[in-house]
Amino acid sequence: MAFFNRIFGSKTASSDKNSQITHSDNPKVKEILQLQSIIDSLLSKNSYIAKSEYLKKIDEKKGVISYFQQLKTDDLLSDFCKKNSILEKSVVSVIQNCSDIKKLVAEHNEKFIINNLESEKEYLDTILSEVDPNIMLDDDQRRVILTDEDYCLVIAGAGAGKTTTVAAKVKYLVEKKNINPKEILVVSFTNKAVGELKEKINQQLKIDCPITTFHSTGNAILHKENDEKLNIVQNEKLYFVLEDYFRDTVLQNQKLVDDLIKFFATYFDAPIEVKDKNQFFNNLSNSNLSTMKSELGEVDYQVEIKNSRIKKYETIQNEILRSQEEVQIANFLYLNNIDYEYEPCYKYNIEGAKKPYTPDFKITQNGNEAYIEHFGVTEDGYSNRYSAEELKKYNKAMRDKVAIHRKHGTNLICTCSQYNDGRELLEHLREKLESFGFVLNPRDNKEVMQKISNQDSSRYIRKLINLVDRFISNFKTNGYSVEKFDEWGTQTKNVRTKLFLGICKECYLEYERYLHKNNAIDFSDMINKSARLLKESKTVSDQIDFKYIIVDEYQDISRQRFDLVGALHDVTNAKIIAVGDDWQSIYAFSGSDITLFTKFSEIMGYAELLKITKTYRNSQEVIDIAGNFIQKNTEQIRKTLKSPKTINDPVIIYTYDSKQKRFGGNSNYNLAKSVETAIEQIIEFNKVEGKDSKKQEILLLGRFGFDGKNLERSSLFEYKDYGNKIKCLKHPELKITFMTAHASKGLGYDNVIVINGKNETYGFPSKIENDPVLNYVVKRDDSIEAAEERRLFYVAMTRTKNRVYFIAPEENPSEFLLEIKHDYKNVVLKGEWSEEVKNGSAFKKSCPICGYPLQHKVKTAYGLNLWICMNDPEICDFMTNKIEAGKLSIQKCDKCDGYLIARQQKDGRYFLGCTNYNANGKGCSNIIWNEDYYRMNNLTPEPAAKIDIPKGYKKEKA
Repeated sequence: MAFFNRIFGSKTASSDKNSQITHSDNPKVKEILQLQSIIDSLLSKNSYIAKSEYLKKIDEKKGVISYFQQLKTDDLLSDFCKKNSILEKSVVSVIQNCSDIKKLVAEHNEKFIINNLESEKEYLDTILSEVDPNIMLDDDQRRVILTDEDYCLVIAGAGAGKTTTVAAKVKYLVEKKNINPKEILVVSFTNKAVGELKEKINQQLKIDCPITTFHSTGNAILHKENDEKLNIVQNEKLYFVLEDYFRDTVLQNQKLVDDLIKFFATYFDAPIEVKDKNQFFNNLSNSNLSTMKSELGEVDYQVEIKNSRIKKYETIQNEILRSQEEVQIANFLYLNNIDYEYEPCYKYNIEGAKKPYTPDFKITQNGNEAYIEHFGVTEDGYSNRYSAEELKKYNKAMRDKVAIHRKHGTNLICTCSQYNDGRELLEHLREKLESFGFVLNPRDNKEVMQKISNQDSSRYIRKLINLVDRFISNFKTNGYSVEKFDEWGTQTKNVRTKLFLGICKECYLEYERYLHKNNAIDFSDMINKSARLLKESKTVSDQIDFKYIIVDEYQDISRQRFDLVGALHDVTNAKIIAVGDDWQSIYAFSGSDITLFTKFSEIMGYAELLKITKTYRNSQEVIDIAGNFIQKNTEQIRKTLKSPKTINDPVIIYTYDSKQKRFGGNSNYNLAKSVETAIEQIIEFNKVEGKDSKKQEILLLGRFGFDGKNLERSSLFEYKDYGNKIKCLKHPELKITFMTAHASKGLGYDNVIVINGKNETYGFPSKIENDPVLNYVVKRDDSIEAAEERRLFYVAMTRTKNRVYFIAPEENPSEFLLEIKHDYKNVVLKGEWSEEVKNGSAFKKSCPICGYPLQHKVKTAYGLNLWICMNDPEICDFMTNKIEAGKLSIQKCDKCDGYLIARQQKDGRYFLGCTNYNANGKGCSNIIWNEDYYRMNNLTPEPAAKIDIPKGYKKEKA
């Protein structure tokens, strides 16, 4: 009657016969009555209202809502209401309430939570007393417990009590909402996380709800269809299947063999792209530029050099080139049976030249002879690596080389990096070789592949298997089917990518054949097949009944796991509660997709976002630094963490001299000594604060596992029992653990020392670049430079309950450390460092002339072990036998047929001295002093006073 009166006022239906007929016959009047009834019923509930409770009902009435909205717009509503004896203001109110329904429900829910925070206070105060009587949930955690939306994303900071919140939520659902424990599924990613949840919920709270990993969830679903025990293979099996495939079976597939040889010879390494110059140098310095002939042990020349360290002669038989394109040329010549020599001395003397002319290749075949010069520019003489002035120099050098061959009548084949017709380098090389009379006589690819396969630990096979293994693992983690290879292959125009996808597809099919033959599944299959089974089998889906699905550590979710949760939701209509921290999403390399977290509401259609902002592990000072650091990435979800703890000097950085080697040559000693110093600082703080250092735990964090091994090699630390326990020999009584930053997620220690604060390839942040083909299966986060490394750094910083210490080299500290030191006054620097992020930071040695990486190899023409600039020689041809000699570059001796190489005077000064000089004073005594060399080449001299000669350094006689 209340609904009737609200629409029709106090007038009864019997007062007007015509009115009664209209009321009963007009469907719009009935619908507006029903709509008002829905809203009144909804808002009168004494419970949290989820959107599923009203969205569909309101949506079903959108026709009548639109009808009355249009009447109002057309000024016809008043006439309609009079004709049907309806109160106009009531109709307007109903329509307005429909428009404001989300706001009205939000207000209702907020009122419900506030009321229940008070009415359920005593219950919530003691909800986890069985776990720990001292646990007191904060308001953020209580709101999570009381909120009952269809989709909830709980965003919790590091150390904010995620596991505690989940346990309390489960207990509330069982005790207050009368949910059967069997209808609550709690799923997490690791056995360790599941174990912690089981301890709290199953054992301490005695609530028997299923708590499991994603893989176990998938396994259980598959058993609903088949009770037979599954033959589950471990993740490592894929690698071994691929090994067997390349060793035993691959030769039976001629097309695959041809593709493999083409891939190894031409596309083995991803092309080095010019983005950031530092990154380009980093990639260049880490490229393996050995040829196929060298890899197969078929280099037919040897060079004997004197090893200065052991004072003995060594035979060098390898072929390391200067660029990937040169490697492609060398491999093409080898595979087509054309003899070549790399960088031989030109057979004619170039008058006035300071160095011997060494063309890139000399090729011979049945008396036919030619030279090949490869230029790292386009056919028009352009490269974005160089400035206009450098390109002018480059083009002049090209013309000069052509003129030399023209003058002496020698055949010269020129190639370049990119041609105007769009065809590849090797197509042009093939045509030019044939035009010069060379016959291409291709080797049998099966024979070449046999040689590669027969090699123990072949670089080609090992690296390809690692890449394919990672690709297929992530391919399956994304839940892709085999058709995806062909789809990608048709979409790309990149020859290397197309070739790899074809090879990888064959490897994937071989692995699937193995699983089928052995009636086995892997961990990815458990999830993929179970999700598919839920969608396709009503028999299976009818056996599953959940009302709540709680996903712990949701920031690590992959598309595959997300699909399984979605399939479970579709068949059960369960509510989903995702708990995690996007600031700690650090597993993209194994398939996690951070956008499934940061775009949760968009993906689900709607969701309630809740934040737990109080942390009980870190001090306020640590989380202020770490939190602001991570939020430089504007794509990360914003939150401000609060802690009841405060501390002085929250972050302390110790620096060490990474260049000076301790007596005996142990380069890890200075780093380890700084770690030891940090440990002693912790002991000192503990004394002042009245803490027992023996009872506290110190965590040593590395970016990589070998960081701990490097520490052990210092002679100041050693591993205990081959585990992750490490002993400081000076303080053996302390509890010290080493692990990687990845392994430390979720853990807390009294103090943390991050021992890798370097700015280099294997530093922190790591500068290791993924092969571009992995972009198909690994979700890249380009929201900010080094986005995932930034999150990993945040994880490392927030493991500590007290202070976090960093160990960094003076010369090249991590840019992350430079950033926090610049931004925060309470970051303490103990020592000195260079604040310049250098172009040469990512690799060991850089050219003192142009800044490019230096390559350490034997140059056949000189018979010397040298450091050679990796820049194109047309721009910079620097090379030296002593890096310490600065800009002194080897050159021809103008007095004899020797070379002027770097030597050191007793007073520490360097000079160039002839290789034909003998210790007995005989031979060529031609020299160029450092100062003279610099003046002759218009270089800025380096004063001798700047040279620091370590004690005991044995000076080489001039």
